[in-house]
Amino acid sequence: MKKFTLKTIKPTGKWKSFESDIILIKLNKKECGYIEPDEPHKIRLMVVKNNINEDGNPNCIWKWITFKSEFKTIEDAKSFLNENFITITSKYNIYLSED
Repeated sequence: MKKFTLKTIKPTGKWKSFESDIILIKLNKKECGYIEPDEPHKIRLMVVKNNINEDGNPNCIWKWITFKSEFKTIEDAKSFLNENFITITSKYNIYLSED
């Protein structure tokens, strides 16, 4: 069964001690969202718009959505994503980043 995977990116540079890790959400090895690093953790996904003009930006075919659920840990957020994989992927057309 398919599932979402997470990749943690550590900050770099002069001010890295002041920045949080970036937790990317991936599907089929392509980025499709992230988990907010600070508690409470929220899940944000990139989804394809139903109508290109629905958010007033005709230059982009996708938009960000944020789930209302908040989580105490990253593991709780990951569990939520994978337990609800079928529901999420059937309700939303997930946009997979080309990078």
